Amino acid sequence: MKMYNYKVILEECEEGGFYAECLAFPGCHVEGETYEETMQEIKAAVKSFIDDYLARKEELPSDNFLVTSVQISV
Repeated sequence: MKMYNYKVILEECEEGGFYAECLAFPGCHVEGETYEETMQEIKAAVKSFIDDYLARKEELPSDNFLVTSVQISV
């Protein structure tokens, strides 16, 4: 079994719960009530995208996204 690594962005929602997105796969995003549920759901979603790409014999997208922070003085 081959392992793939993709970055996900996870954020807490104002109304409660969490939102997660994998930028390498457009449209790959989920919501969950808890951190654990959201992580489980985004892993399943990314796996589904990978399976679809492989089934169509398409090249998987690269995960060349850089996540950083900036400091702003106001």
